[in-house]
Amino acid sequence: METLLQDVRYALVTMQRSKAFTTAGLLTLALGIGATTAVFSVVYGVLLRPLAYPDSDRLVRLSEEHPGATSPLQQPMLSNLTYHAWRESRTLEQFAAYRFQQYTVGLPGNPVRLAGAAVTPSLFALVGQTPALGRFFVDAEAREGANTVAVLSDRGWRQHFNADPAVVGRGLVIDGKPYQIVGVARPGFAFPDRNALMWTPLEVMLPSPDAVAGQRGRMIVVFALARLRPGTTPQQAESEGTAAARTTIRPLAANLLFGVGGPPVTHVRGLVREMTARVRPALLVLAAGVVFVLLIACANVANLFLSRGVARQRELTVRAAIGASRNRLARQLLTESLVLSSLGGALGLGLAWALVQAAPLLASRDFPRLDAISVDARAIAFAALAAVLTALVSGLAPAMRGSRFDLAAALHGGDGASAGGFRDRRARRLRDGLLMAEAAFAVLLLVAATLLARSFIKLARVDAGYTADNVLAVEIYVPGGDAADQSESMTATVFALVERVRALPGVTAAGASNMMPLDRTTQLAAFPSPWAASGTERKTARSFQYSVTPGYAEALGLRLKKGRLFIDGDRSSSVREMIVNEEFARQYLPPDPIGFQWRLPASADAPERVNEIVGVVANTLKNGNDTAVQPEHYGVPQTPGRFYGRFEIVARTAGDPSSMAPAVRAAVRDLAPAAAVETVVLSQRVAESMDEPRFATAVLSAFAALALALAAVGLMACCRTACRSAAASWGCARRWAHRARRSSARSFATDLE
Repeated sequence: METLLQDVRYALVTMQRSKAFTTAGLLTLALGIGATTAVFSVVYGVLLRPLAYPDSDRLVRLSEEHPGATSPLQQPMLSNLTYHAWRESRTLEQFAAYRFQQYTVGLPGNPVRLAGAAVTPSLFALVGQTPALGRFFVDAEAREGANTVAVLSDRGWRQHFNADPAVVGRGLVIDGKPYQIVGVARPGFAFPDRNALMWTPLEVMLPSPDAVAGQRGRMIVVFALARLRPGTTPQQAESEGTAAARTTIRPLAANLLFGVGGPPVTHVRGLVREMTARVRPALLVLAAGVVFVLLIACANVANLFLSRGVARQRELTVRAAIGASRNRLARQLLTESLVLSSLGGALGLGLAWALVQAAPLLASRDFPRLDAISVDARAIAFAALAAVLTALVSGLAPAMRGSRFDLAAALHGGDGASAGGFRDRRARRLRDGLLMAEAAFAVLLLVAATLLARSFIKLARVDAGYTADNVLAVEIYVPGGDAADQSESMTATVFALVERVRALPGVTAAGASNMMPLDRTTQLAAFPSPWAASGTERKTARSFQYSVTPGYAEALGLRLKKGRLFIDGDRSSSVREMIVNEEFARQYLPPDPIGFQWRLPASADAPERVNEIVGVVANTLKNGNDTAVQPEHYGVPQTPGRFYGRFEIVARTAGDPSSMAPAVRAAVRDLAPAAAVETVVLSQRVAESMDEPRFATAVLSAFAALALALAAVGLMACCRTACRSAAASWGCARRWAHRARRSSARSFATDLE
């Protein structure tokens, strides 16, 4: 132990004397270990850390698909038919379902929008939660017509109700209906994501057998969770679920939601894996990239030790001459490497903490499990292990070279090749090899970052079918506006608001719609295909259904391909004019669709009507630039019921669209005082939809830049070593020539004698 302490003290003294070497080594190791520890914390927290639920390894998410079908569903979900058919299970111990919700809550002052979820009462027991105040739901409260109740999250209770313990039992107006708060969840519980502030009961309704048999059954989809029975595998549960799904009769709505494909197949996957499936590939790429950075840092430090060893060759020779063994010298050099790596690891741990704190600012808003990322004991242990491994990788080769030299040749000033140690050919080859490894790893990272950047640029340049610049999107939620007796007044309110916004100074075009690109709403419609090619069977058309006002297409910047856009007279026309996108026209209409008419039979909310195609617009990518094109059709409301409690107004402005937000809010308050309003600049919404690929590209590019910088440092050290070696070789050559001349002079004097 005393010898080790002596080696450590000597290492600190030599590091203090070589400030340039110490600074370069510490910065290199701090960057390498810090970046690696930060990425470890993110990867472990997001992908590997168990959920804070009892027996979380048995929690699974259930979903279904129709193989070969193209579904508009963006996430794995389960139909209500399969949900009920599977509930009597031999492989699943507990069963629950939920759906994401946005609630308009009437608080004192202006109404606010709170994120949350409608959940079955069984969900809280499934995840092992107990209330902090009050109680959770009971089964009777999830039935149709039951009294409406709500549970608050701890954060929602503190932010919007001032942490009042008397909140339990208080009445609350949610979406225009009276609710009662029955409980508050414990701190830290936020389901299904960290933004959830409120929960309401969910009933997964099952249509009557007669309705399903008559192909009129209403089909809904939910997110479904379950807990596997002990000893049960996901494969066994999948087999049972698939068999249960195939015993049900699938109404036409199944094709609308899941697409036309083979018989249904269920999937059972771990909850953590399903929650993080979207970001898993990017995190694995970043983990591989940071490993390359750490290897470059190790090679760089090894090169620094070799370069410094050239200057220390004389010192090591003297120590060997006075009795130091090779093992003793190697141990000293390894100790110096370990001390340097330990100090670099400590600095790197601080850097990792700073990077982890900045992760929520760099990642997208819906990045999963960000709250599980922290620099904890595992991260500290990982940093310590990385420091030790770095010390061995970067210090072993210099220690072996520094302890192997020809003592006699070194003492007599022989050339580097004969003296050995840090100056011989093997040492030079080792330095060259390390430099080549640094360059190779840096090039690999640079190529990967370039490819990722090219993919991101291509994604950003995808033609989404609309122009997002200078567009203000206004989401409006009118409590109670979805009631049947409010449909006519809601439609009138929407048209009046559009006229009010259109008249504002600085607004060049305005319109309203039931949904728009990149929002949280999707409305689908299924009906007999208007047209089929000769000799082919007419199929069921499936399309995104937009209810819009005149001016919406101009405000959003939809690109007209054929025909015309909507005009004010279309609202009172005897036929229902429709605009479709190119994909709808390709699948369901004749080659020349303008003027094409077809009849739709009467339904529960609309009489029989004649539809006429008046325009074709470019395909729009509603759910993001990386999604597939879907058929879409647009219509102007001619009957009440097309606009409900939620709609959006799009305003194209001559200047900065955010500057128009206060005026638009004032117009909404005048016509709908109880409405909740959210405004967003559409270009910002588009940018946020690409946050995840932007995050991966930025981080990998930063790693590539760091790798290039470290490789450049290694190259500089190699060049300095080469210059020193050349100078040493030149000095040796001069000494050899001087000795040769002296020897020749002595021989000449002897001959004269």
